[in-house]
Amino acid sequence: MISLLFDLLVPLTLMLGVILLSHKHILKHCGAKVVYVLWALVPLGLVTYLTPMPWHEIAQTSGFAIQHYLITPSEKMTLLEPSLLLGGWLFGSLLVISYWLISHLRFSNRLQLKALNSNDLPIKIPSQLNAYKSSMAYSPMLLGLIKQKLIIPANFSDCFTHSQQKLILEHEICHFDRNDIYWNTIALVFVALFWFHPLVWLAYFKFRQDQELSCDQIVLARKQTANRIEYSKALLVVAESAPSIAFAQLSFKKYGDKHMMFERIKQIKANTKVTKLALVVISTVSVSLLSGVSFAGNQSNVAATEQAMKVQLKEVNHVKPVYRVEPKYPVSAAKEGVEGSVLLQFDIDRAGMVKNVEVVNASPAYVFDNVAKTALKQWQYEPSNNYHKSNLVQLDFALSKDSAKPVSLIEQIKVTK
Repeated sequence: MISLLFDLLVPLTLMLGVILLSHKHILKHCGAKVVYVLWALVPLGLVTYLTPMPWHEIAQTSGFAIQHYLITPSEKMTLLEPSLLLGGWLFGSLLVISYWLISHLRFSNRLQLKALNSNDLPIKIPSQLNAYKSSMAYSPMLLGLIKQKLIIPANFSDCFTHSQQKLILEHEICHFDRNDIYWNTIALVFVALFWFHPLVWLAYFKFRQDQELSCDQIVLARKQTANRIEYSKALLVVAESAPSIAFAQLSFKKYGDKHMMFERIKQIKANTKVTKLALVVISTVSVSLLSGVSFAGNQSNVAATEQAMKVQLKEVNHVKPVYRVEPKYPVSAAKEGVEGSVLLQFDIDRAGMVKNVEVVNASPAYVFDNVAKTALKQWQYEPSNNYHKSNLVQLDFALSKDSAKPVSLIEQIKVTK
């Protein structure tokens, strides 16, 4: 997992850097809706980076030297401890996820929701969306992943005019119709995976801000100037009165600090209309970026394949498992004093997992076969760029380490004149 994340750091940094550096200019000339859609380039770019081109083939290596492992009834095979790097990454990811979950649950528990008749709202809401009222909410918001809820502040009608209420609720319905809460979940997964990358955090906050700006643009797309003024006043009211809220809901006030609220008002005033030329430029740059990332990913795979072919002979005697499971010495065999060996053939995929385990030879036959296969299927090797085929390992079962040296089960033919 760690190696995959490090492989993705270069294309991820490139795409985030391009979007963040061009963010201000795209927002100025194309509007918030275009900027928000551009964030989809990040997951698309990573997928294209990992997807091989049709003519690219994964290198396959085979013929590794046979390895011997001695198993006794009391022996415990050594397991390689997880690396500090993997442990540190897991700790950081779990810490981030735990913080978000705890913050969200604490916020949700404080809301004290009461069911609200949707007919009491100034506009009709989608039938799949249930409305609730809460005295602890400071702005309308969407809450929940499986079944989303529309939360309305208890003083909503006192703080906003009738026209402002309609515009604010249209903003929340826009989030619901676009399934923004699920896109937010994907963004949070990225942050949890790459928590150590500062650009990921910056991109996440920009993404959430663009989400709000784009909803504003959609709501006001065909509205009159008076509606724009009313909407801007509503933003100011929320900015002055509402504290910060939890991460996992979509709110009219989300990322609603005063700086952000003034940015939203600025965008409402600008009312940017995207031109065909701007769309052509953005589309060309996006396609070029994705193509470049895909080419770089495949070039990386080709280079790794060529390197693997060069070091294949050197690698033959050095491929070792990083995680091994000890076969259980059959009780009946131990009681009867039976010793023996099993020669196994198997493949190792790019993730280091053992595949296609088969018994090549066994002495005595059918005594240790099942326990040997069961154990080998659970072994783990170092991930690599190669799919290693037809590896051989011989597991020798002995009652003690002082037993006679096991005989190799690979057939040997001596040729003489």
